[in-house]
This record gives sequence, structure tokens and C-alpha cells, in this order.
Amino acid sequence: MSDADADEAASARGREVWIEKYRPERLADIKGHEEVTERVQSYIDRDDLPHLMLAGPAGTGKCVTGETPVLTNNGIERIESIVGDVDGFGDAPASTEVATFTDDGSFEYTPPSNVFGKQATELRRIETRDGGEMTVTPEHKLLVASADGLEWIPAAELSAGDRIARPLDTPMPDCDERLDWPTAMDGDRTLVHVTDSFARAKEIPSAEQYTGNRKRVAAGVRRGDTVSEIAETTGLAEKTVQQYRRETVPTEQPNTVCSLSYLRELDVDREDLKQAVTGIQYESRNGQRSAVIEPAWELTPELARFVGLAVSEARIEGAQVKFYNTDESLLTAFENAATSVFRVSPETGQQQGVPFREVRNRALTHLLESCFAPFETGDGRTETIGSALVRAPPESRRAFLRAMFDAEAHVDPNGIIELTQKDGHSITLLSYLLAGEGIPSRRTTVEKAASNGTGTEREYHTLYISGAPHLRQFEKKIGFSIETKAEQLAQNAARISNPNHDTIPTQHAVDSLCDRLNLNKKDHISPETNPETPGRRTYLEGVETLLDAATERLDTAQAALERLVTLHADITAAAGTPTRWIEERSKLQPIETRRELSGDSGVRSDRLLEYADGRRTPNADRAMELLCRLNEAEAQGFEHIRRELDCIIHALGLSYEQVAEGMEMRGNGVNSLLDEGNDLSSLTRFETISERLKTLATTMCSQETVAALDSLHRLTAETLYFDTVEGIETVSEPERVYDLTVPGTHNYVAGNVPTVVHNTTTATAIARELYGDDWRENFIELNASDQRGIDVVRDRIKSFARSSFGGYDYRVIFLDEADALTSEAQAALRRTMEQFSNNTRFILSCNYSSQIIDPIQSRCALFRFSPLADEAVTAQVREIATEEGIEITDDATDALVYAAAGDMRKAINGLQAAAVMDDTVDEEGVYAITSTARPEEIEAIIELALDGDFQQARAKLDTLLTEVGIAGGDIVDQLHRSVWEFGLPDRATVQLMDEIGEVDYRITAGANEQLQLEALLASLALDEE
Repeated sequence: MSDADADEAASARGREVWIEKYRPERLADIKGHEEVTERVQSYIDRDDLPHLMLAGPAGTGKCVTGETPVLTNNGIERIESIVGDVDGFGDAPASTEVATFTDDGSFEYTPPSNVFGKQATELRRIETRDGGEMTVTPEHKLLVASADGLEWIPAAELSAGDRIARPLDTPMPDCDERLDWPTAMDGDRTLVHVTDSFARAKEIPSAEQYTGNRKRVAAGVRRGDTVSEIAETTGLAEKTVQQYRRETVPTEQPNTVCSLSYLRELDVDREDLKQAVTGIQYESRNGQRSAVIEPAWELTPELARFVGLAVSEARIEGAQVKFYNTDESLLTAFENAATSVFRVSPETGQQQGVPFREVRNRALTHLLESCFAPFETGDGRTETIGSALVRAPPESRRAFLRAMFDAEAHVDPNGIIELTQKDGHSITLLSYLLAGEGIPSRRTTVEKAASNGTGTEREYHTLYISGAPHLRQFEKKIGFSIETKAEQLAQNAARISNPNHDTIPTQHAVDSLCDRLNLNKKDHISPETNPETPGRRTYLEGVETLLDAATERLDTAQAALERLVTLHADITAAAGTPTRWIEERSKLQPIETRRELSGDSGVRSDRLLEYADGRRTPNADRAMELLCRLNEAEAQGFEHIRRELDCIIHALGLSYEQVAEGMEMRGNGVNSLLDEGNDLSSLTRFETISERLKTLATTMCSQETVAALDSLHRLTAETLYFDTVEGIETVSEPERVYDLTVPGTHNYVAGNVPTVVHNTTTATAIARELYGDDWRENFIELNASDQRGIDVVRDRIKSFARSSFGGYDYRVIFLDEADALTSEAQAALRRTMEQFSNNTRFILSCNYSSQIIDPIQSRCALFRFSPLADEAVTAQVREIATEEGIEITDDATDALVYAAAGDMRKAINGLQAAAVMDDTVDEEGVYAITSTARPEEIEAIIELALDGDFQQARAKLDTLLTEVGIAGGDIVDQLHRSVWEFGLPDRATVQLMDEIGEVDYRITAGANEQLQLEALLASLALDEE
């Protein structure tokens, strides 16, 4: 390169600003924050960008552990079976929908847009009064009822006594009464018997009536193979082949038995199959076949009752299912159901004095295992819990529940229904099914003896239903068929409810509505209720009447505003009447005029003269009458104005004192004016009262009032019940966690008792990813420290959010240094975020997220950025050097990384400045350009001081401060960064850190830098002596 070329290149480097030239334009360009950018990219890929807050270490994500049950349209599924092996974000299963709590207080099923899985190192285990137990990440939010309504609270911020929301009346998935045994059962081991006509029509091969090796031999016989050929093909001994061959001689009759796998391949319509199938049987691996049973095609109430009775004992052992009970009617019910549904006859017996009914049929037990997940298969990890029962018709679900409670429940005289099972999955299923009937339940684990008479103690899972309202709901929807239990239930349900059994925090919104709308709280909320935690049902019944009254008052306020608009012209005219009277009263002076008016109005002529010259002033109505007669206009009065304003006051529930507040009037003055006031000068006060009423009515119709109404409405929807947190424990063992992304509502129903849980998870790069070349039209960047205060939020942000745009669902507003906004500005920003949430996304950048108010933080997905790793800075420096054709030594790269201290902009600026000075960037040039001391120079100064050589240490410090020009604060920073790298003894290192902290504080407070640093060295030198 010639000298001229070099000068030109250096000049070009000086003209360009590299930190702008190499600013990341896409998320992929951002170095050192791959985990953050991947998460943001996933939002963009899903077109589901939330408000973002970019601050300083990343969280662990909002997730639950894999065994957590989730209510879906397929039943109750473990979340790990929904998410699978996904690491990070992935697509949700196309056919899956989850139950979610909506803004209007109802539940519905909606498909999740994405699933998420990752490894977490810190978790929280939450235990509740009702036996709920959930292990979640600290950031995972649960819906909590507080005095401010329903709030999403992270698990890390929960405390004992918090009230978490549970579905009270959970909608079950769409009904599907079909029992899909043709898909669920083992295709090779299940043999299906069909009609002759179906067998002929489908030409079912005779080999299909066998399984395993016997089937392979039969197929060989059908092909005409010899014994030797079949033996060679199957690997069986010829003697065995001969035996099987004798048993599989083809007949002329159609083969009416085939494997379920073969039947599936025929692809026959379900209705045709129902007509063709006459029975099924199961062949075990040893060749034993069960008796033929008639398969059930629909989950009828009768089948559901049989399943309930069988599940209550859950004793499936191979080919047998045993039902133990001491009640003869239940034993008979089990026997009758088995006979009518499957055409099998149970055997009777006793075990240690406990009667039982037993069915020995592997086809039956295999069907139950395949179609009804409550029957354990031995691995203890059921992927779905009662899918068929959750999707069953209501009458079948209730028949199942009634059978379970008939067989296993105990009705305590104290008012509790108790049901115990050895399988926790069955209790989870019951909890969800009861929630579908509006019946809350609790669960726990107990040690007790088995009910089969063995006396063996083991851990059992127990479910409880208590509280008179819940017992009445159980009696209404489920009930008992056992007379003694039904009678005890009726007695317990008839009791007066305990208001402390089911409580809710007193709502601030109640007081807010009453104050804003002038409603009497005592008319709706009983003064006898607990002032802090009243009974939920009684309290919400009162809240519901309050909402009715509030809604009516709001309608009245809106109507009042319309009436005031209609009345405005008359009030304005009335306010101008005193002025008109002064201007026109002189027209009364002519005697002819007075004589005419005196006859018409009944006012004496001399009194009219006193009116004309101002010696007397008529009352308002008389003045208006005389003005109308003078101008030959239609007579007008003010009574309708008084009457209308007074009606509005009473309709809004206002007192005259409230109306007079802020006016130069008293309440009795307002009353007098509207009741009988007729003074001419008082007419101007109609306008004052009208404006005051307009203000009061507008306040009633404010957004705050609507928000309070909405908050209470969600609670009175009667879809939630509130459990109580009893314990929170930190779990430190690493575990894989999962989450679901639910668009719109961002929550789903999960847990071993149904619970509502939340789901979740630079600026210009995000905008470019979203809008491509159109990003400038849909993106605005503001700096809060330059344009600080309320005007930023109210003016520039609102005007951008309101401006029209097309082609995209939303625009992006980037507010840098958002923590510089005043509290007032942040409050306005929060309202703006709410107002424009349908078409605007906010990205807030801040140094300290703690300076951002909680209502904004809770609306944002928070991303914390740590200082960049040395490797990331090194990679960027080398990339730019290559792009710009700069030769840079390894030592110079290390020096830039050291000087940058994790700040990419500082590294790029240092590289550009050094590149202007010379074609080759070396270590010496970097330290000179960046005004950074070499680490060994700092170390040498400290070592001299510690050795007691203060003069030499002071001289080297003076060189750095005066000749090199390094600021004292920067030297303190370098000391702090390097102190652990000096290789000093631990005691010396701790001593030095203590001294550095003192010096940093004093310099920050305004002390002389050189004096403080020399004092530091002197202190170290004196300590050495």
C-alpha cells in the first residue's frame, strides 16, 4: 500500500463511526447473548411478541416439572407427555387444546401455540391447604386473590396464607362417548370374532385366527409350503410344525376370527364394525386364550359404574379383577354390570371375612387397562389420567363418581366425605371430575390398613369434600345409592354453612365502587362478615348485588351526561338573563308600555318604573316574563331547569354537600336554589351546578370505575374457588421443566388439584426481524434521559401509537434508559401500554429494573444482559479487523478486551482509534489510545506500596495520572478488576479491597483523586511497616 493509499484509508476510518457501522441489525448479529436472542427470536417466529424489558442475569423461565397434570381436550395429561423432548421452544401438538381462564371470568379450551422444555437448577415446591403440590421455577406465576383482585404472583414471591385460584366449575372437554378399544388394545394379542357374512365378504384368511408361530405356520400351509420349508422359514422344529399343521387344517367354512391388527388394516367404518363384531378374546404368550367377551362400544352410565366399582379397589392382576366390599347391594351391582356389559359372570368369594366378586378374563382386564388409564400398568407413570372418563357424557361421569363414592367413601357425621385410594392418579382424576361438577375437594396422604382384610399398612391417598354448600352440590349432582350414606349426606348438607370454610380477601374495589358511585356499602355487604377474609359465597352474593347497582348507576351517569347536554342551551340562556335584564329594563319606562304590561302581568305601573330605573330587581321568573312580553316572545321559565338538575342529583345518589364541594356555595344553598330559589342573580349558578354535575358524572364513568367493575365481575363469575398456600420449599436439585404458550389468556389449568397457572417464557434488531425493510415506519426510539418526564409518554408515544398504519398487527416503541422516567411518567406509560396493547409493543431498556414500577414490570418479558464475555468481544474485534483490512496483534486484541471490560462499544471505539494511528494495531497503541494502564503497571504500584517503598509507588502513580493522563476513577476501577489477579496473600487482598472501597467512596463524593490514591498507597506502606 502506498503512503497516499494509507493516508486515504486512515482518513476513511476516521470519518466512519464503527460502533454505528457495526451495530447489530439482526438478532443473529448480536454477540455474547445467544440465549437471550434465541428466546426473543422464538417470540418473533411465533408472531407473539410481548412487551419487553431489557435489563442486566437471565432467569430460569416460567415452567413446571414433568409430572404436573394438565387438563386438555384429550383428558388429564402429564405436561412432559405434551411437550416431549423439546429443548427450548417447539411446536405444540396440533390436536391438543388446554383449559384456560379467560378475561371475562370463564374457562374455555384453546390450542397452545408452542411448548417449551429446559433444565432448571432451582425450583419451588408449593403445598396448599387442599393438598395441592406443585414444583415450579421461581418465576412461574399463579393466579392469586388479594385485596386488589386477581393478580399473577411469581412462585418466589408467594408466602403462606396467599389465596391461589382453583377452578370451581371447570368445563370438561367436548363429550365423546365412544370407547375406542379397536385402537387402544394390543393388535396382535387381541382376537376379534365377526359374523359369517362379514368374514365371507372380507375373505379373512384362516391363518388370522391364530397368533405368533402358529399363525406363521398356518400362513405357510395356506401357501402350500412343505413341513421342511415352513420349518426353515419360521425357525421351528419340524415336529412342532407338524403339530401346528395338524391343528390348522383349512376348512371350507369362512374364518370368523382374526387379529385386531388385521381388522384395522381392513379400514372398516366404525358403525359397520359394530354390526360385524360379535366378541373379542385375548391370547397370552403361552398360547392360552381367554373366554370371549362382548366389547363395549360406548361409555354408557352402566359401563362407567362398572369401571368406578372396579377402580375403587383397583385390583387388576393379570387376568382377574376383584371387587371387595361388605355391602351386598354393591357386590350385586358389580355382578350385574359385568354380566350386562361384557356378558361375563363373576365368581363369588371371601378373603379374611371380606366378600368379593371376581372376574377372570384377560380380554376384559386388557380392555380396562387399555381404555381406562386409572388402572395402573405397573410403571407408575401414567401419561394420561382418565382420558375416556374426562371426555365422557355428563351422566356417565356422574355414574362413575357415584360408583366410586358408593364403594369407598365414608360420610363423617361431622360433615366430611372421605374417600381413600392407593393410587394417587385416581384421586387426581376424581378431583378434576368433581371440579367439572362445581364441587371443590381436598387431598392428602395417610397411613392405613388395606380394606381387603390383610391388615397391611401402607400409604394411601385420601380425598375430602367438606362444607355445607359443597356437600349440597355433591348431593345434587352425584349423590349416593347406599341409603345410609345418602341419609348422612342429607343431614350434613342441611347444616348452616361455616363462613370460614371457604373465604376470600375483602376487595378494595368494593370500597372504590361505593365511593365513586355514591353507593351505600351496607346495602350490599353485610356488616357481620369478617372484615378481612369473609365467606366467599356470602360475600360474593353481596358483591353481585353491588355490581347490579353499580351498573345501574353507571347507566344513570351516562344518561345524566346526555341530559346535561340537552339542557345546556337552556342553562346558557338562563345564565344570560341577568345581563339581558340590565340591557332591556329601560324599555319599561314609557307610561304606555307600563300600562300595557301592568294589565297583562298584574304588576303595578309604579313597580314597573322601579324595575326600569333599577331601584328594584324582580325575581328571576318575573324578569323572564317581562322580557318575553317586551320582545313579544313565548313565555319561558326556569322551573324545568331546577327540576332537571335536582333529578340528576338524586339519580346519581349525590348529596347537596357533594355538589357544592369545590364551589362557592354550601349544600343548603344548592338545595335552596333548586327548590325555591328565584333570585335573578342566582341564574348564573345553574351553569356552575351543571358543570359540577358533569364532572361528577364523568368521574363515575371513568376507566378506574370500569376497572373496579371488571375486577369484581371476574370474582363473581362463580368459576373460581380459592385454596391457601401452606408451605413453600426451595428445591435445588436440577430437573427438567416444561411450559405451554397459550395465546391471549397466557394460562392453563394444571396440578394434582386443578389450579390456574401462568405461562411465558437488540431493539432495532427485533424491529428488523419483525418488519424487514419496513422497520423504520413501524419503530420509534426515544431516550428517556434526554426527553425526560410526562410529556414523552403523553405526546410522542401516544401520537405514534395512535397513528394509522397497515400491513402489520402492531408497531414497536423503544424507550431507552426507561429507568430515568419519573414515577408520574411511568404511571402514564403503564396506562398507555394498556390502552394500545392491541396494536403496540413496548421495548424498555434500563440499567436498573428495580427503578421500573411493578405494574410495568409485570407487563413485560424481562431479559437481563450481563457484561459480555471476553470471547464474545474478541470475536467481534477480529471480525471488524478482518472486514476493515486491519492487522492487529494478539497482544493488542487482549489489551482491547481488557480495556473494554465487557463493553463492546468501548472495544470497537478503541480499535477504530488505534487503527487511525497506524496500519498495525499493537498492544502499546491500544493502551495509549484507551488511556488504560497495563495490568502489570497497576500490580507494580501495589507491590511497591505493600513492600513499604512509598516513594517509588507514588512516583509510578504520578506518571499514570499526569503523563499518561489516566483518570483517578479509572485507576480505582482497574485496581478493583485486577486485585484478585495479583497473586497476593488472602489477607493482603482483603486489606486492599477494603482500602479501594474507601477511596472509591471518597472520590465519588468529590474528594481529590490524586490525594486519595496517594493516601491509599501510604496506608498500604504503613501497614507493611
